[in-house]
Amino acid sequence: MEYKIPMRIVVVSPPIGVNFALENNGTLVSVTQSTGEDITFDFDALVKPQRNTGVPNFTGAFARGTPSKRFFYVNIGELAGQPDCEWCRRAKIWISTGYPKSLRQEEVTWDMVKEVSENPNKVLMARYMGTDKYGGPSCATTELIDGGWIIADR
Repeated sequence: MEYKIPMRIVVVSPPIGVNFALENNGTLVSVTQSTGEDITFDFDALVKPQRNTGVPNFTGAFARGTPSKRFFYVNIGELAGQPDCEWCRRAKIWISTGYPKSLRQEEVTWDMVKEVSENPNKVLMARYMGTDKYGGPSCATTELIDGGWIIADR
């Protein structure tokens, strides 16, 4: 069975004046210059069972990596179409079950996928801090707030 589900990535308190964009097959989507307020990216993903394990496998234009190491990219600064920016970064928003091991986030379950697919008022959401400890944009593997992906209201 395959499900099409609404998803949301929220960049919490990003540095002011820096562009952020969701990456879709190498194309920038929803380019937004930060005002310091949270930035929200909404998109759809397809979810089907991973061939070897049966766990949820997120696919579609926004998904990157392999079925066992799946993530989404948020491009930052130059990579988000801001040529004069001092930052040229990407944040990896992981959704794979159990990977990477350094992240201790809750797994996305089939019950979560089904609930979101059946309720038009729900979305599968991940939030991460947009500013790192040095005041620049967070990048690379990001720690998700709320313990990982959660079901939220649209």
